[in-house]
Amino acid sequence: MSDTPFSLASSNIYSFQRIDQAAPIETSLLVEEIPLAISINNINHAVMMVTPVNLDAFALGFALSEGLIKQASDVRDMTIQANQSTSGISGLAINLEISARQFNQFKQSQKARLGATGCGLCGIESLEQAFPALGTLPDHEPLIEDSLKTLRASFFEHQVIGQQSGAIHGALLISSKGDILICMEDIGRHNALDKVIGYALQQQIPLHNHHVVMSSRCSAELVQKAIRAKLSGLIHLASPSTLAVELARQYKLSLIHLPKQDTPRIYAATAQP
Repeated sequence: MSDTPFSLASSNIYSFQRIDQAAPIETSLLVEEIPLAISINNINHAVMMVTPVNLDAFALGFALSEGLIKQASDVRDMTIQANQSTSGISGLAINLEISARQFNQFKQSQKARLGATGCGLCGIESLEQAFPALGTLPDHEPLIEDSLKTLRASFFEHQVIGQQSGAIHGALLISSKGDILICMEDIGRHNALDKVIGYALQQQIPLHNHHVVMSSRCSAELVQKAIRAKLSGLIHLASPSTLAVELARQYKLSLIHLPKQDTPRIYAATAQP
């Protein structure tokens, strides 16, 4: 599948005028946001607002982090095509053909997922559906302390789109040694994490002993996605929610906050190997 690249296209450049009416009209590059309709075996599942880069990785990561598949081989085929609503809004549509076993599970849970939105929980009918039991993560290697201290300063250097337009979330996949393996960006923070998860599936990178650094706050939904993907830790530039911390501690996910003007704060302790 060919991916849709982000570029300095004229459609992304918008004119504006500063509050001083005497000021000349200027232009600015804005981050692109489009609707992406996701279907499973040609059954509509969700519409997500995304930035159209690395969409194959996003779809794969979304399917894993939402529990639609267990592994990359569960996806038999993936197709993407242009789409347009009756109101004239242009977007894209992705269909995932998944294995018969996973498709049967999908059909059983589809009713509970109707109405779900980017928050990941809206439309869920019960606490059991919103917070299913997940497997406790295995013990993992702690990150090197020195690498934590430099991550915030170096984070934005790895955001290609962010440097061009701003207003976009980033997610960096890093090894236990602090090496940055990939940066994924999206207007949605959940999407950025899903793209990293999908990339790891594509490249056959086990996420045990790996961490993801994110520009956003940490919420319970992000913790759930990380646990399903068997990621060892999340590191955020904004503070986590109370429920995110509770879930991370319950399932042994490392959870770290990198404040602007303070030392790293470990909310869920890094497990020892």
